[in-house]
Amino acid sequence: MAKCFFINRLCCEIREQVSQSQKKRVFGGKFRVNDVKFGVKMIRSFLLLIVALMAGGTFAQKDTERIDSLNLKSEVLYTTDVKKSIELSTKALHLSKAIDYQHGEAFACMNLAIANDIKGNSKIAIRYFQRAVHLFQLENDLENLSYCYSQLGICYFSQYQYENADYYHQKAIDLCKKLHLEEDLANALVNQGITFTYQNKTKEAKENFKQAIELYKKNNQLDGLGGAYNSLGKIYYDQQDFETAIRYFERASANFRKYDNDYNLESSYLGLANCYFDLKQYKLAKEYSLKGLRISQEIGAKEREVFAHEILSRIYFEEGEYKKAYQSLNEYTVLSDTIFTREKSDALAEMQARFEVKEIRLKQQAEEESHRWQLLILGAILFIILLVSVFLFFLFRNKKRINVLLEQKYIMTQANLEQKEFMMGEVHHRVKNNLQIISAILDLQSRELKDPESIQMIDASMNRINAISMIHQKLYQSENIRAVQIGPYLAELVNDLITHFKKEVNKEIHLNSESDNLNLDIETALPIGLIVAELVMNSCKYAFDKQAQPQISLSLKIKGTKLVLVVSDNGNGKSHVEEGTHFGAKLIRSMARKLKAEFIETNSEKGLRSELIITKYNLLS
Repeated sequence: MAKCFFINRLCCEIREQVSQSQKKRVFGGKFRVNDVKFGVKMIRSFLLLIVALMAGGTFAQKDTERIDSLNLKSEVLYTTDVKKSIELSTKALHLSKAIDYQHGEAFACMNLAIANDIKGNSKIAIRYFQRAVHLFQLENDLENLSYCYSQLGICYFSQYQYENADYYHQKAIDLCKKLHLEEDLANALVNQGITFTYQNKTKEAKENFKQAIELYKKNNQLDGLGGAYNSLGKIYYDQQDFETAIRYFERASANFRKYDNDYNLESSYLGLANCYFDLKQYKLAKEYSLKGLRISQEIGAKEREVFAHEILSRIYFEEGEYKKAYQSLNEYTVLSDTIFTREKSDALAEMQARFEVKEIRLKQQAEEESHRWQLLILGAILFIILLVSVFLFFLFRNKKRINVLLEQKYIMTQANLEQKEFMMGEVHHRVKNNLQIISAILDLQSRELKDPESIQMIDASMNRINAISMIHQKLYQSENIRAVQIGPYLAELVNDLITHFKKEVNKEIHLNSESDNLNLDIETALPIGLIVAELVMNSCKYAFDKQAQPQISLSLKIKGTKLVLVVSDNGNGKSHVEEGTHFGAKLIRSMARKLKAEFIETNSEKGLRSELIITKYNLLS
């Protein structure tokens, strides 16, 4: 069934219609809201209203985009990772209800229905799909509404409620005809035909399948032919025409393999297994049963897995492998307890008894005293089961309530965290702007000064302010507002300083930068930036008076447990810290103490090498 979905990260009001060639079973459910959830929704709505007023409405758009993204990821995952798909859809559902985003809630319910049906939880799927139907009716989204009708029919079919299944399939057919959705109409006809088969309406079923095949071929919808072939195979199997049934099942399996439709491929394999079993070709029957079992386990389809175990148990029994037969039967028992009706459970009990009492005949206890004791024991067991059931019920309800509260608290915490990160980004932006204003004021003031020493001091101050400003710029431009990419920051800082002193040096200064790819917090990055700025300024001022090809080298690397910064030049080899301003030397020593670092200068004919061995630093991911 074609499914519409929307996703547009740039504008949440645009919806893109996507027609999928591979059809998946989906279903919906009615979402029940208790008083606690309603209260939490009101709190979330109030918080989001405050955030929207503070941020000019940008958060509302981001929230809808996030919900759309969660729904899309969930849709992609429900055939490969059902658990993750349910987790993402549940989060999208809570967020949608918190901001009253009806469109996102509708698709979240539909995805939850799909994932639960794949897990074999058809009753839960029905509730979610019914909720999706209601929401799509409010939105007048008729195409997705027809899809929901069809999949509700499938869900009711899996619950053996054939009248309800036929009702929703007919609604889907009528709506598809009204909207001229021939591809979806073909799928709806197949689904209704399957329901007719189980209602012993063989004539009507064959007519539906023939119409569907014509529509599939007309619209070049070849991936849908497998479902029709599979259903015809089921009809001929029920009529005990096994050879014809095998031909249709083989056509279906070839089609499903071609289009990677593992979910329905498993069904055709089990159909072939049943045919070969009835033809007493147990080797082929076992081969196809094992293939079907492997696929159902890979996609997490418990409802299908139980059929594979049932067929295998019969095959092993006929081959005399009673241990394997009992193991398959035991798997069948465990799975069927949760997803099959009492009729299936009774059939299983009869089959289990057949294996367990193969060499022992049951003896009827006719004596009145024995019968009375049996009734007493049965009554005691039932009473114990009742007590345990009541205890488990209250335990489960309490655990569910706690999980809901924890999830709501997590969502609120995430919303608050996103708000704080946004505000921190704004703070860094404003600090950077304010520092630039201060730098501009100092620049204007320096133009009025005549004293070279005063001008030099203001110029040095402007360079230090630029080093600080650049850190805040890096932070608000980064996705992680707490981490500074120290390598690019230092390289950009030194290049700015070299450009600034180019006229004064009257030479082209080359930079060699080699640093590890590190993310540091601002408490570490800021002192390092100021130290580097001071060392580079001093090199530019004092080192290159006799050097024709001046060069500055910069390195920041982790060595063992320490962070090592090296700034060197190929100048006159004299210490520039003491030759620089008294304030600059004090600043370097002060920043080194803050980092608990050892500052080492090495003078040589090849130039000056300044090394800072840092022991106190914070690495961020």
